[in-house]
Amino acid sequence: MLQVWLRAQHSSLAVWQVETGQWHIVDGWQQLHDTYVNSNGIHSSHRANSNKALCLYFPTSHMLQVDTQLTSAQLKQLGSTGRQYLFEETSLTPIEQLSVKQINQTNASYLYALAQNDIETWQQGAALAGLKVSALLPDFLLLPTPKEGAGQQVALYQDADTTLVRQAEYQGLAVSYLPLLFERLPQLSEVCSLPAISDTTHDISGETSDSNYIDSNYIDSNYINNVTAETATLISDQQLLLTPLAISPQPIAYPERHTLNFFVKTSDTKLSPYLRITLMVALSALVLQMAADGLQWYRYDAAASATEQAIATQYQSWFVDERLNPRTGLEAQMRDKLRTGAQTSPSMAALARISPLIKQSSLQAQALTIQPTSLSFTIIAPDRDSLDKFANTLNEQGLSASLQRVNSSEQGQFSGQITVNIADNAVNEAANNQPAARLSADS
Repeated sequence: MLQVWLRAQHSSLAVWQVETGQWHIVDGWQQLHDTYVNSNGIHSSHRANSNKALCLYFPTSHMLQVDTQLTSAQLKQLGSTGRQYLFEETSLTPIEQLSVKQINQTNASYLYALAQNDIETWQQGAALAGLKVSALLPDFLLLPTPKEGAGQQVALYQDADTTLVRQAEYQGLAVSYLPLLFERLPQLSEVCSLPAISDTTHDISGETSDSNYIDSNYIDSNYINNVTAETATLISDQQLLLTPLAISPQPIAYPERHTLNFFVKTSDTKLSPYLRITLMVALSALVLQMAADGLQWYRYDAAASATEQAIATQYQSWFVDERLNPRTGLEAQMRDKLRTGAQTSPSMAALARISPLIKQSSLQAQALTIQPTSLSFTIIAPDRDSLDKFANTLNEQGLSASLQRVNSSEQGQFSGQITVNIADNAVNEAANNQPAARLSADS
């Protein structure tokens, strides 16, 4: 992973060299692309960094900090939107566009915020260099953590582009006015200063060159004990111990895992509470619908099984010597039997002759009763004459019919029971068929 330090919004870029343990200065994203990404770049030894991920240390001045006495449980209840509102008084950016990080300590919780516009700007700059941002960290993390706690010791870095102070592991800031900082730290007793990396090109041999490598042991004449003369005087006036360090700012080992990594992958983006609730409701409705469909299918299957069993039982009672074949439809098995029964049964034959006559007379028939020697049914007519005419019509058609039990209703309709003697009908049909048989024999 390529580690790049952006000290100010429009400053040059410093690239960390793992092999030499030094910072290499490039003018901007384009030169970074030409040097580390382009195959025809200046430093062929750095071509292996092509297509690598980028860790960008952005200026701490772009990051907002809030110290709160709220517990982690209370901050969790506030939610992401509530934590954003804690920066309402200090942020010029709309709070909806802030990316917030939270760090919990034993006695307090610390909140850090970064504008989403800044994140997008740095991502676009890295894209111009053919690199993909994998970590965004504040640059105060490049300074060593003070060994003395309780605000007694701080680490200080100062150059022409920035002034950084680190107070603790997760506490640091970019300082624009040092006297005010010293007033806010009454327990401070020691300032550890780091050597500045400068845009002045200098190689290890002490000669100026175009390599733009920064020698950590190179000390600018304008700096006294790694700080400017004005800062050295201020520290002396505050009666603070100034301890120069020989090490330059160092990048951290695993930037992607750091708590203050403001870069969030698209796949790791958390859903908003509203969208989360909407998905939960939709999922619950889907599960409920599936359960209802499953219960309905179970009931339908049980009803179908009961119906099939009832049909098999009824079929077995009708046809004792024959079982219902489950592979053949019930209609196909019953069709031939119904046709045979209609042709051989006198009652069914008589009923087949009566049905068309009822339809032609526009009368209503009810309560059909079939007996071995007769069949009877009730006819409803608007008057008594219609009942007599219908009975005469049946007799004219060769059916031995008689009208019995004529009653009238309050609506002015008449009902009468008509009985057809099936035995007499069979004798009449046999007598009618004999002349036809004789004529066929004579011919």
